[in-house]
Order: sequence, then C-alpha cells, then structure tokens
Amino acid sequence: MAEDLTPLKKPVDYDELYPGRFLKASDLKGRKFTLTIASVDLYELEGEKGPKVKGVIAFKETPKLITLNRINGLCLKGMFGRLVQEWAGKRITVFPSTVQEAGLMKGDPCIRIWGSPEIAHDLEISIRLAKRKAYTMTMHKVVKAAEGNAGREPGSDG
Repeated sequence: MAEDLTPLKKPVDYDELYPGRFLKASDLKGRKFTLTIASVDLYELEGEKGPKVKGVIAFKETPKLITLNRINGLCLKGMFGRLVQEWAGKRITVFPSTVQEAGLMKGDPCIRIWGSPEIAHDLEISIRLAKRKAYTMTMHKVVKAAEGNAGREPGSDG
C-alpha cells in the first residue's frame, strides 16, 4: 500500500501534519508578514470545551483566517479603536511567537501582532487578562512591508 502513495512533501513542523483554514505560527516560517484585514466576523467554532463564539479575521492576501484571541484583540483595539468593522482595510504585521501566559498552552507556538503601517508611532498596549498580572506590549509603527511579504502569502513555499 505505501508504495502506491506519493508524499506531497516532508513535514518540518508538527502543524504541517494538520493543514486547515486557519493561519498557524509555523505558516509564517519565522518571518513577519503584513496583511490587510478584509473582514472581521463572529463564528461558532468547536473547541475542547464544546462550541464557542470567536472573532475571526479574514485577509486580502491569503485565504487563511486567524481566530482572534484576547491578546491580539486588545492589540487591534489599541491601534484601531473599538469599532471592529472599521478595522477592515487596515494593515497589520503579524509574527510567530510563543504563548507566554501561564496555563496548559504556555510555550506553544502562536501568532501575535507586531504592529501596523497604519499607526503614526509605536504604541504601548496594556494587556490585562483575568487572574493574571497586567503587562505591556509594544505595537510597532511598521515603516515598510514586513520581510516575509516578497510576493508570497504566509505558508506558501514559493
């Protein structure tokens, strides 16, 4: 049976074993990407504790989506304001990171927001999560498109 199969490629990262519709940190291949928000919507997604309503961001440059976790949501709100539908058309620069907060996922890869070409200067964003100590993240004024954007979408090998 195995001799009848032709592998597509050799996976490098665990996430490559489970491709899907959502952008993963491993898709960024260690680089920053500047992406344009196409839309922000709510979806009911199946999680480990059952269905949960989550914000989801779609982009113009890639068909892959990002689920909006609390930290990235606070960063977007700090840069662009509370009116979520006005985020459409704004550019954000994302980068691969690891979960720093305590819990089961600490140390796992994640996508974080680096900043945006749309902001006038670097901004300090206060991150306050339930039952955790508050901390600050810097949203950077991105002067040029992030290095990973050389005509490719995140996760493409070309």
